[in-house]
Parts: sequence; C-alpha cells; structure tokens
Amino acid sequence: MSKKDDFTVKDRYEYLIRARNFHYDNFNKWTTYFYIAIGALFVGYCTLLNAEKDTSLPIKMVLILGYFTSLLWYWSSKGYYYWNINFITLVNECEEKDLDLKKDERVYFTFANKNTQNNYFIPTSGANISTSKIAILFAFIVSIFWGVLIVQEFFKLNTILNIAIPTVFTILLSGVIPRMFLKSKIDHFPDLKIKQ
Repeated sequence: MSKKDDFTVKDRYEYLIRARNFHYDNFNKWTTYFYIAIGALFVGYCTLLNAEKDTSLPIKMVLILGYFTSLLWYWSSKGYYYWNINFITLVNECEEKDLDLKKDERVYFTFANKNTQNNYFIPTSGANISTSKIAILFAFIVSIFWGVLIVQEFFKLNTILNIAIPTVFTILLSGVIPRMFLKSKIDHFPDLKIKQ
C-alpha cells in the first residue's frame, strides 16, 4: 500500500485547513514586521524634522524608504488576500465534492446567522466587513501618506496635486511592478477553475 492510499479525503481536508492556518499565521507575523519598520521610519522622519542641523538629504532618504516599505506592505496584503481566497475556495470545494457535505453541513460555506451582530451603525455591534480588505486599504492609505510627504518635500506643492500625484503613482506602480517582478510562480500549478 502506498502513502497515497493512506491519504484519505479527511486527511486532505485537514491538510488544507493546516495550510490555510499556516498562511494566516505567517501573514500576521509579516504584517507585524511592516508595522514596526514603518513606525520606526516615521519616528526617524519626525526626529530628523526636529533636528537643528541640515537634515534634508536624510529626510528625503527616510521618506523614500518609508514609501517603498509601505508599498511592499500594500503588495503583501494584496498577495495575502489572493492566496487566502485560493485556500478558502479549496477548502469549500473539498467540503462540497470530496466530503460530499450538504450546504448546511459545511463549516466554510455556512453562517450561523448572517444578520446577527451585523449592524454597521451600532458602535457595539459587529458587521460584515472584510478585515483582509481593511488591511489592503490601510496599507494603500499609508503608502499614499508617505507619497504626499515625498511630493511635499521634493516639490513643495500645496495643492490637490499633493494627494493626486502619489495616488496615481502608487496605482500605476501597483499595476506594473508586482506583475513584472513580484508574482508567485504558479504557471506549473493546475487551474481547477473552481467557482468562487
């Protein structure tokens, strides 16, 4: 009997859950690194602003590093969301097809009650908000913030261009750089074309 014969549907399901959890845990660790780095860079920037000697070059260097660190965090958050959806889709598919569970028996496809604790206006209630999407948005906003500081430092603009230039630049960079240099190599993986 081969190892493959010993690998049951239940084993596959548990393996997928462990892989998904490993992905969650690692993202939380990586995000912490970005928070610390970005916070340290911002403290450095504020410290340099209050220095008594000429610090224009170090300020520019910290701003550029802060922007690119935030941009990497933004891309990391987008990548996490991509892979998160992949793992959840695989778990859902395993529950449906491999375990042959009915919709109301599936852990990763059902809600106890979609409307309970789903109130956007009550401060002490929960709501259906994607924390992954919030992380992506927050990273994007922080990137824009650093970009605004860069535009202000280098070009001394005090107009709407202070926000428009970094926003457009960040969106353009996000469409080009990750696609060219940061994609995971997935060409050799089969595409199961599972409906999400």
